[in-house]
Amino acid sequence: EVTTQQTVDGALYGKLPGVNIVQSNGAPGGGIALRLRGVSSLSGNNQPLFIIDGVYITNAEIPSGLRFASGANSGSEEGASNRLADLNPEDIESIEVLKGASAAAIYGTRANAGVVIITTKQGAAGKTKVNFEQDLGVNVIQNYVGRRDYTAAQVEETYDADERAKFEAAQAAGEVFDYEKEIYGNTGFITDSRLSVSGGSDKTTFYFNTSYRDEGGIIENTGFDRFSLRLNVDHRISDKFRIGINSNYINSFASRSFTGNENEGGLSYGYNLAFTRDWVNLFPDELGNYPDNPNAAGNPIFVRDQTKNEERNNRFLSGANMEFNAYQSDNLVVKFVGNAGVDFLLNETFVYVPETHQAQRGRDNGFIGVGKNKVFNYNYQAFGIIDYFSPGGLNLNTQVGVTYLNFDRNFVLDRSTQLISQQTNLQSSGAQVVEQRIELEEEFGIVLQEQANWDDKIIATVGARFDKSSLNGDPNKLFAFPRASLAVNIANFDFWSSSLVNQWKLRVAYGETGSSATFGSLYTSLLRTNVAGNVGAAIALNDGNLGRPDLEPETSQELEFGTDLTLFNNKLGVELTYYIRNVENLLYFFDLPASTGYDNEIRNDFDLQNRGLEVSLNINPVNVPNFNWNSTVNFWFNRSEVTRLGVQPFVPEGVAFGLGLGSFYIEQGQPVTQLKGSSAEGPVTIGDVEPDFQLGWYNEIKIARNIDFNFLAHWKQGGDVLNLSRLLTDIGNNTPREFDNLTGFIEDASYFRLREVGLYYTLPKFSNTLQRLRLGVSGRNILTLTDYSSYDPETSTKGGTGLSTGIEVAPFPSARQFYFHIGMQF
Repeated sequence: EVTTQQTVDGALYGKLPGVNIVQSNGAPGGGIALRLRGVSSLSGNNQPLFIIDGVYITNAEIPSGLRFASGANSGSEEGASNRLADLNPEDIESIEVLKGASAAAIYGTRANAGVVIITTKQGAAGKTKVNFEQDLGVNVIQNYVGRRDYTAAQVEETYDADERAKFEAAQAAGEVFDYEKEIYGNTGFITDSRLSVSGGSDKTTFYFNTSYRDEGGIIENTGFDRFSLRLNVDHRISDKFRIGINSNYINSFASRSFTGNENEGGLSYGYNLAFTRDWVNLFPDELGNYPDNPNAAGNPIFVRDQTKNEERNNRFLSGANMEFNAYQSDNLVVKFVGNAGVDFLLNETFVYVPETHQAQRGRDNGFIGVGKNKVFNYNYQAFGIIDYFSPGGLNLNTQVGVTYLNFDRNFVLDRSTQLISQQTNLQSSGAQVVEQRIELEEEFGIVLQEQANWDDKIIATVGARFDKSSLNGDPNKLFAFPRASLAVNIANFDFWSSSLVNQWKLRVAYGETGSSATFGSLYTSLLRTNVAGNVGAAIALNDGNLGRPDLEPETSQELEFGTDLTLFNNKLGVELTYYIRNVENLLYFFDLPASTGYDNEIRNDFDLQNRGLEVSLNINPVNVPNFNWNSTVNFWFNRSEVTRLGVQPFVPEGVAFGLGLGSFYIEQGQPVTQLKGSSAEGPVTIGDVEPDFQLGWYNEIKIARNIDFNFLAHWKQGGDVLNLSRLLTDIGNNTPREFDNLTGFIEDASYFRLREVGLYYTLPKFSNTLQRLRLGVSGRNILTLTDYSSYDPETSTKGGTGLSTGIEVAPFPSARQFYFHIGMQF
């Protein structure tokens, strides 16, 4: 680790090949989308399955109802945080990322986008250790887009003589403002305090951690705080039987205000700033009254000071595991292992726009959105494992097991309008609409696996998982997901005698994974009729999605080849992997003609291929007394192609703004990530959001025994973004640039970023009580070199589902962070 991490997925930025990360919201605690080896689904979630200490956790982005106040198109545009923001990264001992289908196949229909397995810290037998760490830091904006610096003549040329007179009067009064800096120029202070106690005996070990993080945002009145309490206990009852319990309680709060896409709400800062003229005074008068914005639908100063967009989470994660050694001899071990886990989340959202907001007057006359969302997931798995060790060096490992998953989600949202002045309770409203969505899912799986290891020279694995799910058309049908792999350690054979190459492994692997349809896709919904505002007793079909009761899961088949080498007395390590991944029967929503009575239907006549290369170099260029330097370089790229399409080329639902502005366009023989625009000849390619390649460079330098210097650089080459933020400022006459065609808003989002830098000094031991004292300074996102004209080339408006990257609309700008650290061990 180089710097203090805010989220678990954020800790992976640039550190693993094949892992692409974008953020939908730069606010503290904002959403981050993690994608492994390209697009794996169009209608579902492209984010991997997360498992923490055996607990399948939810990482859902839960909409707050903000779109009903702002006029955004969908919940994916609300800038919701993902639930990994709840977890304390300092609790983590290790992270294993299963990118390939061969490794992930044992997780079946939950593993189409890969699997991230997180193991938290445990205690160790021996003296009890007490650690206290304190971080103090600040958030400051990475960069400003800037504003048009008008002269009086330009004001008259752009507008008229009356506007010039207003400009000159404001200039004379010293009331020409930089509203971008006024809104985004706050310095957010960060405190992160952590206390851990660990230790134990030969039979019982424990790890306890409590932490509190308070982070202010670059917009005043925004921020994120998290309180976490963890207790991990492991107890050996006898030589044959061991149990363990890992529990974590989290309470978090986020205030993200209003950014991102909207249509009519007058709330999004980016929209308001794009149309606001610098010579208009929007600050409150001495009585606290805010003027209307004559140029936009909302006053951004009013939005910052008087509105609320808040989220409170209470979460409990608990996992129990056991291991029973039923039989053990010199060449045979039989044991049973099992674990069970619970993830309970109570998510409460609150959105408030007063009736005095100018866009609310005459429309809703104030808006309150109150959401209460409950998620209760539990899972268990049990395995029988047999290890056989033959005298000839052949070792066999046999595993047979079952898994069960249950997901229960209950989302309730109350939207209230027509508010009484200054009242925020629901009963003060004149009109209410209540929505509820209940989702229940069950999955059952059978796992079989056999591994043969001949003297660590040849290692072969075959296995399969058989899954059935309530999300499939036939909930009792088992779908098979096989896997196989072969690795040959050439350097371990007797004929190998090279002193240059210490280890050389060749490997090949094949695996299949799946992804079921999203909840509600199987059947057409039933609703009560509504005629002239009167809700009747009759039941009618919903005129939205047309259900497909015969749906089967989309599946991925992946073949990968690779080699691992270590050379020069282990000074240089090389890992190289090439993969071909075919996603078949991909599920997607397709628009239907209005004459059918439905908006769309889900189809699965769509195949996609991803191909890519991943290279990792681990180098120890200098290792001498009092100086050691370790360096890791990761390089990767992915290419996609639509290999089968059962319909005519189309614009996917819910992830674009139409060909008039530029859009994703699904077309056989072309990348699924291409952007197209309209022309007289028809759709034309104007960009591709897939990067040409990415490179991460991580370095650890240790000087003497006391000084540690670490840094991480990240280079992304290529990958286009449709910059609709720039389109807004162009429409609002707040940019001097003019464009004659759409391609002017498609930008190359290449960048080189000094993502993390840390310098630490460990003082020599000077007390039997204080075992260690460590001081340090660090920074995140310190330097970014890019030609991209907006706030951050990594930001995407649409969240983590489907084709989510490559579109920016008025985001919450990203921040640079600077920290001071102190750590003590007793």
